[in-house]
Amino acid sequence: MVGRLLKLSHQLSRHYYGALPVGVWLVVLGLLVAIIGLWRRWPPAVSVLAGIIALASLALLIWGRAQRYHRFLPDRSAVAPEAPYMPLRGLEHIKVRATGRLSVEGKERFFVDLEAIYHTFETREHAVMAHVPWSRFLLARSRRQYAGMWYAFFKPEDIRRIEVGELEYGFQRRPALRLRYQGAKREEMVLLAFSSQSDLARALSDLYFDLAGPGPDLAA
Repeated sequence: MVGRLLKLSHQLSRHYYGALPVGVWLVVLGLLVAIIGLWRRWPPAVSVLAGIIALASLALLIWGRAQRYHRFLPDRSAVAPEAPYMPLRGLEHIKVRATGRLSVEGKERFFVDLEAIYHTFETREHAVMAHVPWSRFLLARSRRQYAGMWYAFFKPEDIRRIEVGELEYGFQRRPALRLRYQGAKREEMVLLAFSSQSDLARALSDLYFDLAGPGPDLAA
């Protein structure tokens, strides 16, 4: 249920009708109908229902934004993978769903549940390459300027923490990794959700390949 509400909040926030997100339109129109209904003395049920829709939409938008539109459930029983660690080679990659702050051409933006791949270059730099689609929701549309490829890059020495768990979004709860790493300006976070535990284990083994050990501030 929580994942479905988070996805709904995300959809209401990222899809626009004109200059405003569709969620804001629900709040504005709901309040407008409620006020007009009281002024014109419409049946009380109209104003009450419109007010409820407006307040519920506002609460959903605020709560979803505060939660960053996702819920990560850490697995407290998870342990670090055992050696030998197997790195990704050549063009090998793992399909994931990516959530976090991504960038392209000097622009940065937080995205949720994007189709992406996790890849490691021969230099051992890790990359998350995600595609942002142009989409519709009800009568609203997402912003075209955000459509395209967005990226996150980080080196093994940049990694500060790795957490194993599950990511809940919409109707799905997938095995996931939450990675915290030092970016150019601040500590960053990216979540990688996998279609299977075997894919998660493969990515985790690749991440640990360059690490001497879990360390005091690295958890799995």
